[in-house]
Amino acid sequence: MRSVRHGYFFAALACLLQVSCVPPSLDLEPSSRIRFESSAEVAKASYKDSGKKNGVVWISVNWGRAWNCGGYQNAQLTSMAFDHLPVAAAESPPDLVMNSPSRLKAEAVFVDYAYLLEAGEYALSGVAIKVAKSVSEVGYVTLDRGRLFDGEHPKGGTFSVAPGEIVYIGNFYLDCAYGPSLWRYYTPKEQFNKHRRQFKSAYPFLNAKDVRYRLFKTKVFGQ
Repeated sequence: MRSVRHGYFFAALACLLQVSCVPPSLDLEPSSRIRFESSAEVAKASYKDSGKKNGVVWISVNWGRAWNCGGYQNAQLTSMAFDHLPVAAAESPPDLVMNSPSRLKAEAVFVDYAYLLEAGEYALSGVAIKVAKSVSEVGYVTLDRGRLFDGEHPKGGTFSVAPGEIVYIGNFYLDCAYGPSLWRYYTPKEQFNKHRRQFKSAYPFLNAKDVRYRLFKTKVFGQ
């Protein structure tokens, strides 16, 4: 599977999100990590029971290490979280949580995931990236709701899913041009049929022919 890479300017992102206008320093506080349990992937039984009133989102993620990434020896995406809009409460857990299955043995390949979600619009609400300057100096770069939302308005990006719909929203990995950051890549439409066959093999009970190609909308983490 091939993904298209676009240029990315970390300094502009950092200023937009009011994080910092320079590449981030290591944050060694354990509380900086997203600690919610991973959401369960769609199962045949649950899809049969509620697939018509809910929707399925297809996300491809690369959890592998990126080497020589934005001033660090390596960086690794470890968590992403999404909220159903509008957010119920500031303290409520995210509606979709994705965590790396292994921080030590994760391969640098894109893996397909499918989740059965309540129909509606969802916004990126959390990102955690493990960064290392050396074997002994390891920490996390994180973005939470306070940085990804302006009040009730999401700044990082959104996707939507309709009842009975299966929607492909892109391939998520890191960009390292100016600092480790989440980036939404995508499979080009001319190569999408091959990717769809791979998805079908992972989730044979889903009708992959009906997948909607509708990328995660963002002006910050992709184009």
